[in-house]
Amino acid sequence: MRNFFLVFFIVFSGCKATKKLDSNVFIKKIPTSLLVEKTENNKTNYNYLTFRSQTSFIENGSKNQFNLSFRIKKNDRILISGSLLVPLFKGLLTKNEVLFYEKLNKSFYRGNYDYISEILNYDFTLESIENIILGKPINDLNKIRLTQKNNQTKYILKSYDRKKKLSYTYTIDPISFNLIQQKIIRDNGNYFLVNYNDFKKFEDTTFPQTIQISSLSNKKSIEIIMRNKFGKINDSISFPFKIPNGYEKIKL
Repeated sequence: MRNFFLVFFIVFSGCKATKKLDSNVFIKKIPTSLLVEKTENNKTNYNYLTFRSQTSFIENGSKNQFNLSFRIKKNDRILISGSLLVPLFKGLLTKNEVLFYEKLNKSFYRGNYDYISEILNYDFTLESIENIILGKPINDLNKIRLTQKNNQTKYILKSYDRKKKLSYTYTIDPISFNLIQQKIIRDNGNYFLVNYNDFKKFEDTTFPQTIQISSLSNKKSIEIIMRNKFGKINDSISFPFKIPNGYEKIKL
């Protein structure tokens, strides 16, 4: 049950690949405000989105694989279905609530984001999960204080939240201005890291087709590798979700 729930929670063709920078080419520093503007301009322009993902979940060396199906209504809800030959679990994220059920043990969960936030060292919301799985900065870069770190081949932005004792690092491709990595580190050394690769254009919007999520918390490691294939964008879609009768409610 716990593995099903974690995979559901974290995950939080016919396309043209974006250009890559020659590793021997050095970039010139640009003003931080311009870098933020160009990065923010890459934000996904959509209302509805569907995609599928082949996802590997590794916890302390133990590996599971699932096929995931996503339906997203921007800033409103995310529906995730998981299967492995047969349907296994289904979950719905909204702004205020998390709903999830799995068929193997006939159990369900109804609650908030506290459980996953504790495991992955960050106070997650619907918006932050949506940003992570679509390759966007977890924070609004216009609303935080940023410094630019010198680097010859990439743009790197850093910020620090003194109240939460969190350090943020955003690594940005110097040609496409796509986010290629974001990392959150606590003062105690625990971290949450996301790498993005294989960007493709899909109906004039760029998405990462490969996402690698890593987390270290209290000496426990979690890694999730998502290989995505996007389906429809801006076609109105339904979000069917109903907890079956007779399922037992659990606490996490």
